[in-house]
Amino acid sequence: MGNEKPELIPVPIWRCKNKECKSWVRAELASSANPECPICKGPMGRSMKHLPKLVKKHKAPRKKKEESMW
Repeated sequence: MGNEKPELIPVPIWRCKNKECKSWVRAELASSANPECPICKGPMGRSMKHLPKLVKKHKAPRKKKEESMW
């Protein structure tokens, strides 16, 4: 009845080094190659976390405007 748990896989993440801050972000979604914490702006370090696989939804291509902007 919908109690199926998603399969967890090891995922590289960036974790805030500030012990009071619990912030983390998937490495593939990080804002830069060496991101700062989005919450406290402190330094972040690489780590691993077991997370559900990210499902990338397919977006329909945008329609081009018929009129040129020029």
